[in-house]
Amino acid sequence: MMFGKEVTLGDKQPTIMGEAVLSLSNISIEDARLKIKDINFEIRAGEVIGLAGMEGSGQDLFMRACAGLVRPVGGKIQLKGQDLSGKSYHTFKHAGVSFLPAARLEEALVSGLTLTDHFVLAEQPKGIFIDRLAGEKLAGERIKSFNIRGTPLSTVESLSGGNQQRAELALLQDPLALILLEHPTRGLDIESVIYIWRKLKERCKQGASILFISSDLEEVLQYSDRVIVFFSGEVSAPIDANATSVEQLGQLIGGKGWAEQVRSHA
Repeated sequence: MMFGKEVTLGDKQPTIMGEAVLSLSNISIEDARLKIKDINFEIRAGEVIGLAGMEGSGQDLFMRACAGLVRPVGGKIQLKGQDLSGKSYHTFKHAGVSFLPAARLEEALVSGLTLTDHFVLAEQPKGIFIDRLAGEKLAGERIKSFNIRGTPLSTVESLSGGNQQRAELALLQDPLALILLEHPTRGLDIESVIYIWRKLKERCKQGASILFISSDLEEVLQYSDRVIVFFSGEVSAPIDANATSVEQLGQLIGGKGWAEQVRSHA
């Protein structure tokens, strides 16, 4: 069973990992209701790490700190050796970090704009300015490549959730070092889930790393190499996804079984 349905997936393939991509040293982050202290963490090229926990346990705060949207109150963030501590979201993005939020239309895509508009705007930061006809041609190519069910003139709000997510993936820029995703498959059909993860895994083979949040424990274990659990501001050490069951992960999310070796930070 997966996502509440019977799904046949291929055997999980071992990940070939490269050098460290993102490194956190003694990072502390907080908001109005939660504090997370002294996180030590590293993710390597090609690796996928799932973040699991009850809503509001700190994984969303951690994710946004990794994107440069929340500034840590202490510690050091490095991306491939480059110190990004205290830098802006745009600095993180320019360095190769892409953040895909759960609220697709509120934070990722722009309601009222067409797919062509989005692809044209995505090219401008690279100094590439293209006219309308060239923009529609580019959109058509991306629509075909990512199997988006729409046309170059489709507004993004007219697309289904799965096709909005495909559009977000089509908008990812190169080169990419780290992809951060909040609930990338929430509310999507099984076909879209499998397709999106296939595209994400292709990015991993190209050297990108992935951090993602999901409330579906089967998804977390199926697609992660390691899992980090959050519970009321506590952060577990990385857990081997292949050696963990859904039941064990569920207990940890509920605050049970937090032995000392699990409590040590990532």
